[in-house]
Amino acid sequence: MNVALLFAGGIGSRMNSRALPKQFLEIHGKPIIIHTLEHFEAHPDIDGIAIAILPEYRQHLMKLLKRYEIEKVRWVVDGGKTGQESRHNALKTVAADCPEDTVVLIHDGVRPLIDAKLISANIETVKEHGSAITCTKFNETVVSSEHEHIDDVIPRDHIYAAQAPQSFRLGQILSLYDRAVAEDEHDSIDSCSLMHRYGQKIYRVVGPRSNIKITTSEDFYLCRTFFEIIENQQIVGT
Repeated sequence: MNVALLFAGGIGSRMNSRALPKQFLEIHGKPIIIHTLEHFEAHPDIDGIAIAILPEYRQHLMKLLKRYEIEKVRWVVDGGKTGQESRHNALKTVAADCPEDTVVLIHDGVRPLIDAKLISANIETVKEHGSAITCTKFNETVVSSEHEHIDDVIPRDHIYAAQAPQSFRLGQILSLYDRAVAEDEHDSIDSCSLMHRYGQKIYRVVGPRSNIKITTSEDFYLCRTFFEIIENQQIVGT
């Protein structure tokens, strides 16, 4: 099986949204979380979707799923106090129904510009290597600076930014989340970090630079611009 696991438990504190968490804000008349879900819903190799959501927004999400006819969502899980806890909750829920060799694609609910090609590449890379971390080439100059001055300029030839999806075999990644909790780690940055921490070999998949995560208001406006470009390409056929 191939299962998409969407983390949509944030409150959007850096977005400065006064109404709803960022995953429910609308771009072109549709909530961001729905834009994201539709990519997995339409992909023929995705068998099911799990969503970790803030408990107080569960009913709001359920109404959206019905309204936009998202039918692959099999699990809606209460998010935790941290991103790690939310992802862990969802992994445990999926593991109760799916075999250990299930491919899980862990993705941000507020990363709506993913495409079918990237989903397929993640699935195929996990099948071949056991893991797949979506990355984009880093094109800026990278520096190290602990205080006000720059300590080092790091060659960027092999520098990538890790994004999402981050994809694994279900049994392996769940065991590492279990281990982290047993070792009193409850707030790891992402699944890639846990894999590296525990000495697991991880493989990259190069994704498009447009696959941004909406964290700030600037990200929101940039994402909206990308959607406008996509719409214009559909109209003019380029």
